[in-house]
Order: sequence, then structure tokens, then C-alpha cells
Amino acid sequence: FEGQASSPPDFSPSASQMRCLRLALPHSCTRSPLARLYSTESWRHVWNEEIRAKNGEFNYQKLPKTELHRHLEGAVRLRTILEEARRHHIDHLPGVSLKDTKQVFDYFDRDKTGRVTPQEFVEACKEMEMQVTTAEVQRVIYHETKGKDNSLNLQTFNKMLEDLMLAELAPYILTDSPFPNLKSLLDRFDRTQSVFKDAQTFERIAFEAVEDAYDEGIRLLELRYAPSFCSMHHKHSFDMVLDAIQRGVERAKKMYDIQVGLICIAVGAMGHEEMERTVDFAISRKDVFVGFDLAGAETELTQWISQFRRVSDAGIPITCHASEDHETGHPFNAVLAVEKLGACRIGHGVQIVKDKKAMEAMKAHQVLLEVAVSSNYLCGCFEEGEHPAKKLWEYGIPICINTDDPGIMSLDLQGEYKIWHQDLGFDGEQLRESNVKAVEGSFLPKESRKMVLTKHFAD
Repeated sequence: FEGQASSPPDFSPSASQMRCLRLALPHSCTRSPLARLYSTESWRHVWNEEIRAKNGEFNYQKLPKTELHRHLEGAVRLRTILEEARRHHIDHLPGVSLKDTKQVFDYFDRDKTGRVTPQEFVEACKEMEMQVTTAEVQRVIYHETKGKDNSLNLQTFNKMLEDLMLAELAPYILTDSPFPNLKSLLDRFDRTQSVFKDAQTFERIAFEAVEDAYDEGIRLLELRYAPSFCSMHHKHSFDMVLDAIQRGVERAKKMYDIQVGLICIAVGAMGHEEMERTVDFAISRKDVFVGFDLAGAETELTQWISQFRRVSDAGIPITCHASEDHETGHPFNAVLAVEKLGACRIGHGVQIVKDKKAMEAMKAHQVLLEVAVSSNYLCGCFEEGEHPAKKLWEYGIPICINTDDPGIMSLDLQGEYKIWHQDLGFDGEQLRESNVKAVEGSFLPKESRKMVLTKHFAD
């Protein structure tokens, strides 16, 4: 190459990649796959008339919020996945292999002035048989320079390439349409997990998960993760992972007004040996964990009775994924989790609407359901527009609002509030009441819950 303008660079973006670049441009859709790339400003959160915008709708950013069901492994920023993949030389992920951006810049800088104009950009793309218009390039430049310049220097050009690579990586990690099958979902988790190489990565993703939650208006957060999954293929010790996550959480708590608790997840699908190992670990670190969860085990829940008795005897509160899947999530799984495993909250639990006896049992128990509407839709639990959240609420079953896996499902809690308000018909007082139920049902210490209620949800 050596600076010869007539020769293509080692990296030649395809036309499809250039189309992906347009995704990096900001727009109003809160569920945009790349909307989470750009930092948001902090805001003051109060329950008052300020919550209502002038057009009568809610300003979802200004609502103080609580989230009890967010998976750390599913809340990793796309940019972080790309940067950690590069740091650890995980070249099988798209966008990681781009190394010499200066070489690419030199190719686009036709007159060697140190700046790329829209005309030069179009000319370089044309040489590589990519059709882009001057207007499209001007739009890119306006975004990358924040409207301050009409050309790109090396720094802003590199930022553009980074956005391009993020757009290329996005379809491998994110989705905003239903998963065609379970493998499609698990593949995204595996790609994310492939960058979990060291303590630095775990500390970073924990810090950023709390920071992102704060930026969404969350003032009480419970993050859950599965030690077995995080350590899988990497041979990490459970203690190393937890210590790093804890450092990240504590660093974020010092910077932001947010209360955070960690929940340990046991993955039933990994078998009895990993279940026992996870239970032992949770009990040994009960000074850190505020709760214990079971996931990946919708069938034969009762096989884990002895393990959950040990957790309960250790004084660790229990939640449990149950009655979620439309096929294996039997309506009475949630009831079994409460009555046999000692769960005092249920992850999802939405399939109980299929059985009146299950509904009656859960109403009698008054066990909080951690509901994630978009996640249920994306995972095929219900068709769009058929979610039973309002039916559960009107039946007298306590429910709260959650994202589940925002870093994989292209969503945030603000978007969920918009769905609950505009699509499901929850009014402002019901949203507030749901938050109060979540705070009261949280596994965080009583003093933390009281502080959040007093500061953010007092009448």
C-alpha cells in the first residue's frame, strides 16, 4: 500500500458495512441497536408534575426507577465487547481485526492535507465500488464532529470507523426482533462471554452496568450473574470473578446515587455438580450476595429442593426463574418454586395466566413477579400485543418492571416504561406503585430500601 492513492487499503469496507454505518447515527428510537453507545446526561429525578411533559405524556427519563431482574452478562455495552475483544485478540468477532486505521485514513485523504472532505470520501468509496452520496457523508461528518466541522481529521475519522465496526458487530450481539430459536439467544450470550478473559473485564462491565442503570433513572438495582457461566471456558475462580464484579459495583456506587445488590445464579441446565458448587459458593460469600436465583431449569424444579433448603437455611433470600417459557414453563412451576424451593420472588412467572388455580395460588402467596415484557416477546413467550402484565396486575398479583438482558435485547428500562404506559395502559400512579412494590420486595438491606423509598418514592 505505502500511501499509493490508486491502491485499495488492506481494509475495504463492503457496501453492506457502509449501510450499517447509518445505524450509528443518532435518532429518536430508544430501542435502536446502537442507541446505547452514546452517553446520556444525568438528571434530577422527582415524583411530581415535572414527570408529565407538556403534551400530557410521561418523561420516562425523569421517572425514578427500580430494577430487580437484570443479568450482568446480558447488560454489557457493545463498545465494551468490541474493545475487550481487541484487547484480548479475539479475532473471530466482527470488527476486531481492523488494526491500522491510519492506513485507511491515508487512503481516504486524497490530497494529503490531514483532513477528509465529503468529496474525498465519496471518491474513495467509488474507487472501492461503494455507492454513497455526498449528503450521506455530510450526515456522517456532522454526527462525528458534533456539527463543528465539515471534514474529518484522523481522530474523528477513527471514531467513524469505530462506529462502523460497532454496526458490523451489532447483529452478532444485539436483536430487537424475536429469536428464531434458543440457539440464537445462547449464541449471543456466548459471544459476549468470550471477552470475559480477566478481572479487569469483569470490573469494567460491572461498573458500566451500574452506570448505565443510573443513567436510565434506576435508583435501586439488583444485578444477577451466574458464576458457572462467567467462568466457563476461561477457568476463572468463582472468587476472582465476584471480587472483580464487587470492585466495579462499589466504584460506581461511590460516583452515583444508586443502591446495588448482587444475586448469585445457579444454572440448572449445567447439572448437579455445578449446582452444588454454586450453592457452596453462594453460602461462602453470603456477605456479598443479597439473593440466590435458579435459571435454566423449567423442568423438574423439585429435584433442587435439598440444595435450596441449604440456601434458605443460610439466610439467603431466593428468587427463581419459573413459568416463563411458553412450552416448558408450566403455570404451576412458579407455585412449586414458592412452595417447594422457598422462593419469595419469581423471575417472569407470566405463564401462570394459563391456569386459574396457579393464578389464585400466586395471588394468595403475594409473591412479586419480576416481569420483563420485551424479553418475553423476544423469547417467544407471547406474541406482540398479548402480554398479560395488566391482567396479572388487575388480578391482584404484585409485579414489577424489568429489562432482563438490555445489552442483548437492544432495550433499556426507559423503553420498557414507555411500553407499559402506552401499550399496556399503566398510568403514572400504577408505575409508581409498581416501583414501590419492587423496592419493598428487594433483597437489599432494610436501611437501603427505606432510604430509596424516602428519597425517591415518597408521596
